[in-house]
Amino acid sequence: MNYTEKLSHYLKLPALLCVAIILCVQTGAGFAYERNAMGVTATDFSDDQTELFKSAFNGKIQTVQELLDKGIDPNLQNDKGFTPLIVAAQHGHADIVDLLLNNNAQLDTQNAGGATALIVAAKNGHEALALSLLTKGAKVNLQTTDGITALMLAAQGGYETIVAALLDKNANVNLQTEQKLTAMMLAALAGHGKIVDMLLARNAKIDTQAIDGTTALYMAARNGHAAIVRTLLDRNASVKLIAINNTTPLHVAAQNGYVEIVKALLEKGIDLEQADKNDATALTLAALMGQTEIVRLLLEHGAKIDHKARTGFTPLILAAQNGHFPVLQVLLEKGAQINAQNEDGVTALMWAALHEHIDAVKLLLEHGADLSIKSSSGKTALDIAKDEAIIALLRSAADQ
Repeated sequence: MNYTEKLSHYLKLPALLCVAIILCVQTGAGFAYERNAMGVTATDFSDDQTELFKSAFNGKIQTVQELLDKGIDPNLQNDKGFTPLIVAAQHGHADIVDLLLNNNAQLDTQNAGGATALIVAAKNGHEALALSLLTKGAKVNLQTTDGITALMLAAQGGYETIVAALLDKNANVNLQTEQKLTAMMLAALAGHGKIVDMLLARNAKIDTQAIDGTTALYMAARNGHAAIVRTLLDRNASVKLIAINNTTPLHVAAQNGYVEIVKALLEKGIDLEQADKNDATALTLAALMGQTEIVRLLLEHGAKIDHKARTGFTPLILAAQNGHFPVLQVLLEKGAQINAQNEDGVTALMWAALHEHIDAVKLLLEHGADLSIKSSSGKTALDIAKDEAIIALLRSAADQ
């Protein structure tokens, strides 16, 4: 992986942690009888006990009734901690849930992962079932072993009715997972603006940081949710908090090309020159990814045009290496040092020639790029060029 690949890859790390947590949320309460995830075998239970789990899974209410009438315990738990109630709730079988509860099934039993019937109903968006469980007194703030709550899952899934019902039952909006994620963060990450508003109305903390240092603002900015970014900024979300790799919401918005979010962050005075662990600024990343409009916007707000990231890469060098012609035009128009060299002595012209970006080579030559500069290995742009057309172009320029 070369330097520029590392540069763009590294910025993704904080968000990857969040994605991993969400995947855990999506699978942690999972149940699939066909794959034997329940761990139910003939040696675990009697045939009737096994059938109760199967029927709860498949929605066979008549069979469930017959088994309960035979005295089968509705509170059986398999080796994963699932009860027939949790299984039925997982798959939205509200009638079976009611039947089990009417036969003394325990409402808030948690499986081995800490999930309850309410948690799995919220996760899967089973609205009527979740509301029914709440009416029956289900506890709203129970957490899984990873710290996940029903509110977090409903917020992540965009299930507004379930979120409202949980809030009406005094769900704690500021509980955190073991990775320090909150319902607000998950709603912001997923782009559920109405739910963000609902949580804010219940005094959700805006600037809580996850274990990777990211906030709700960072997550919304990373995923391009401009309206949520504006909402959070209007509620004074901090633009000074920094993620674990020293990135800010401006870094991720600039990299991903979210112009309106960049504008909103700039209006709030976010630090243009904050450098990440690769010494890259927002301008560095915008140039790297070819985000022309954002490059222009950052420069208009005073970003340092010739800032050198790790190993000496400037925005101009990165744009040339990747053939981002419009970005090169803007940088040259704004006065970027055309002959700046990285730590290996390589210039923008050399990179453009090496990577066969002929239009970039032409543009750099038109702006006076120096053909005689040598890298630390003693080579010029002409020496490292491979494309015949570029070689001819460089020779012609050298003869003038």
